[in-house]
Amino acid sequence: MTEPLDPVTAGLAAVLEKVRQRAGLQEDRLVGPNLDTLAGLDSVRKLVALGKTTPEAIVSAIKAAAAALEPTPSIVADVSLGLKLVPQEMIPDPDLYASDLGRRRAALVRHWDRVHELRSAVPAIPPPTVRALRLEIETEVFNALALALTDAGGRRDLAPPPATAAATATATALPALVRSQAPLLLEEFRRIARALEDALVAEPNANGWPHDLRKGSRPVTPWSTSYGVKAMLMVERSLAPDLKPAIKYLEGASDGGLYKARAQTRPRPEATAAVLDALHRVNGTTDFAFQLDAIKKQIGAFERTRPFILACLLEASVQLGLDPELTRELSQTLLDARRLYDGIRLWPEKAEEGRAAPDPSIVHTARAVRALVLAQVARPAVLSEQTLKSDVQEAVAQAAAWLAAQTDLPNASEIIDRQDPALPDHVEQVYVRHFTAAWVVKALVSAGLPASHPSISSAVARVWGDYDADVRLWTWSNGDLPIWMTYDALDALRLAALAIAIPPAGFGLT
Repeated sequence: MTEPLDPVTAGLAAVLEKVRQRAGLQEDRLVGPNLDTLAGLDSVRKLVALGKTTPEAIVSAIKAAAAALEPTPSIVADVSLGLKLVPQEMIPDPDLYASDLGRRRAALVRHWDRVHELRSAVPAIPPPTVRALRLEIETEVFNALALALTDAGGRRDLAPPPATAAATATATALPALVRSQAPLLLEEFRRIARALEDALVAEPNANGWPHDLRKGSRPVTPWSTSYGVKAMLMVERSLAPDLKPAIKYLEGASDGGLYKARAQTRPRPEATAAVLDALHRVNGTTDFAFQLDAIKKQIGAFERTRPFILACLLEASVQLGLDPELTRELSQTLLDARRLYDGIRLWPEKAEEGRAAPDPSIVHTARAVRALVLAQVARPAVLSEQTLKSDVQEAVAQAAAWLAAQTDLPNASEIIDRQDPALPDHVEQVYVRHFTAAWVVKALVSAGLPASHPSISSAVARVWGDYDADVRLWTWSNGDLPIWMTYDALDALRLAALAIAIPPAGFGLT
């Protein structure tokens, strides 16, 4: 198996998997996002400097990297990408370089031993099935090829290319090991920032982002705009002038200083917390004492049974840092929302008493771990009481170990179904979706696993797998472009990149 991939190399492997489709790696097919990503490789830039066009340089660099692999991976890369490393007159079947990927795979399986003989090599493995070639072997090969392209001479120079002052400052602030990857990752982040800017909706009374970033989507909401603001601050590291109207919209869109989602009948604590978090990142001196007091009053029996709501509130409380008692209370309440599964306590989607054995939830456990670690690390004095501190450490260690063992990370959804006492015949329903892989990355990195750990590497690859390079945003399975999904992906990739060189405070995990 190839070694676990860092976030940059995983993204490059995902691009290679895309360009293998149909006729494979062809100069005339290298347009748009794939061209932009591959053009950033140092080996490609050097060939361009020698006079090749960018598509010619990309094909030449990838051919050279594929030829340098061990024989079996080199053969698989050659056939999968249609590189034609073997002279046409020597190949036993013209389908090996057919214009259809399925035909190339089938021919490779048929002539497995023969193509190795042409390389004077012994196959590293017996002839695979087409399914194994597609689902397993090609993934490993593209990981190895991506490593070859981004390693040493394949990477860009350590100094970042000309960019915005904010992006350059970000690259300079990263440790040495991260700086070696920073140019490629930062370039992609800049492209994502431009896509987010393009999705910004400017209307007389609503300047911000809608929930879905597809062109023409409406309406702009405070909750979705808060995700857009946080995402832009993350990738640009400063408040651009064109974001100031969005901040004004957030400040003026409240209901008596509090906020609600579009489907909610009145302000709810999770919506208020999300917007306050964004506003606090813009201006850390704003006094939100009134809002925090209102949030505390809104945490009732229903909220205490919803780990999603509790984790959102705890993260915001930690970020704001204004009410230590609220942070302590939320930490304890989140711990109390666990249920016992095979001897360890994990978080379900719903934690009401009397439910018939609810399954543990990967994403709710991940969100809880992330929030608890933030509280423990960012506000250690708040959780200084020894019993609570040890309970948090034990909960995080148990839950993170369980998360690291999960190999299937399907995205999840839930309905926040509140019964409003003022409207006894009405149940307020808010549909919430979760990007599971991104939250697993955040949780495991926060809990102290190294970024090279296979569980994190696999989750990072899954995050990149949901990235639509054509629109530079993350996409849900039905084609939606949820703004929160792009924010969560960016946050996860940023944490994974930083953890390569600076492992976070650990909880006994290895």
